[in-house]
Amino acid sequence: MNIASEQHVSAMVIKINGELTADDSDNFKRNILEATNNFASDIIVDCTLLTLIDSVGLESLLWLSDEARRNKSRLRLACVPEIVLNIFCLTRLGGAFSTHISVEAAARSLS
Repeated sequence: MNIASEQHVSAMVIKINGELTADDSDNFKRNILEATNNFASDIIVDCTLLTLIDSVGLESLLWLSDEARRNKSRLRLACVPEIVLNIFCLTRLGGAFSTHISVEAAARSLS
């Protein structure tokens, strides 16, 4: 898994490339903390290149959601692949995340 971040006007955009699994959880959290500078802005996770997520990956996203909320930031997921959306539904986590069809749509939702 690779993570890249870009600061935009409305939010920090985090791009995940690859798998978000148990093997990547610690790296994911470390990269998020570094990129967000203690959640100084809202966060959009661009999932366009997310290829696989397991239960620990789901826990990592829930952790991110909790941390954002605790720091008075908002979290949006953008471009979530159908397979990941299906996993959200199967695990009844569909309502736990605000998902959007594009990064731009996610940014607009923060306005």
